[in-house]
Amino acid sequence: MLRRISTPRLLIWILAVVAAIAAATAVTALAVDSGPTPPPRPLAQAIHDSLSNGAPEGLSADVTFTDSLVSSTSVGNSDGSGLGGSSPLLTGASGRLWIAGGQARLELQATNGDTEIVVSHGKAMLEDVATNTVYEATLPTTGASGGQGTQTDHAVPSVASIENALTKLMGAVDLGGAVPTDIGGVAAYTVRITPKHPAGLLGAAEIGFDALHGIPLDVAIYAAGNSTPVLALSASAVSFGPVDPGVFALAPPPGAHIVQIAGPQSSSAQGATARPTVTANGFDAVRAALPFPLDAPATLGGLPRGRVSMIGSSGRRAALALYGSGLAAVAVVETTASSSSQAPHGGGPLGSLPSVQVNGARASELQTALGTLVEFSRDGVQYVIGGLVPASTVESVARGL
Repeated sequence: MLRRISTPRLLIWILAVVAAIAAATAVTALAVDSGPTPPPRPLAQAIHDSLSNGAPEGLSADVTFTDSLVSSTSVGNSDGSGLGGSSPLLTGASGRLWIAGGQARLELQATNGDTEIVVSHGKAMLEDVATNTVYEATLPTTGASGGQGTQTDHAVPSVASIENALTKLMGAVDLGGAVPTDIGGVAAYTVRITPKHPAGLLGAAEIGFDALHGIPLDVAIYAAGNSTPVLALSASAVSFGPVDPGVFALAPPPGAHIVQIAGPQSSSAQGATARPTVTANGFDAVRAALPFPLDAPATLGGLPRGRVSMIGSSGRRAALALYGSGLAAVAVVETTASSSSQAPHGGGPLGSLPSVQVNGARASELQTALGTLVEFSRDGVQYVIGGLVPASTVESVARGL
């Protein structure tokens, strides 16, 4: 179990999960109507019909966020640099969600202060009221317009093309049918997705989408053997129509501690000074491109080595090697260690977490209900090993390096 979680990196990881679930609610647009349970339809037909209606100006809803990835009794805040155990991002909470014109705001309420996530005009901001800390990031540009009230028109795919896509998807997962239901008074369908191949600790996912326009209103992720979701975002009291643009204002409170988070840049933002991405695939090609010796034996922890590829740029090259197969694979990322990550106390992104020993090196470990991450540095190389698998599997892979 985790004893302390206080690093901004952990905040970013959980924010990414929350933002991904919330962003799924903004993929398409909802209509103003709500209705009874919809009629039974094949999944492809239900998806097609739900995408065939026009988009409203905006969406407002109450939400319930569930998070049991880590134990609420085992998290703390030792130095004020990150979220404590009472943060709604770690313990779950109720709140409000607003979406309009490519912008979104998620507000989670807690007794010691709210947590707010705002995505607007190419920027993302997370405000933790309890610690008066604001995390800001510039998002990569996609070329899509993001102003209030703007919409992008897309042709609705045919039933045949949706069936073809679902058939390909079913090579990796089992898809349940479109089960008619209602979510917060909105006619909807629920679909359960189960990995077909070994998936480690990942058990299943469920998506409940509006029957009129295909917006996910209920997203849940389950750990293997668990009937209660470990991550979920459910909408209720949904209403549709214009949203006040002021809701999406990026305005940190006075005196807040601002943390700028570096993220990937778009090609236009990188410009002529950008360092080119280094591409290489295969063990020999990646080994030749790295400025340090590649440590990727044929097997690790009893798992065979799969794909080896290069990630990163000419300024910071990294190797990615996969061991095992499918969603139960373990990823090993190797890159040049920074000065902080080589510190004796373990100053990497997981530095404040519980430690394990990996062949004499101090390794930081993050265990969750869905997977494990282990990080350590040795001889100038930083190793990050992780997967949707138990800690024992990740540790075994790490100790083989």
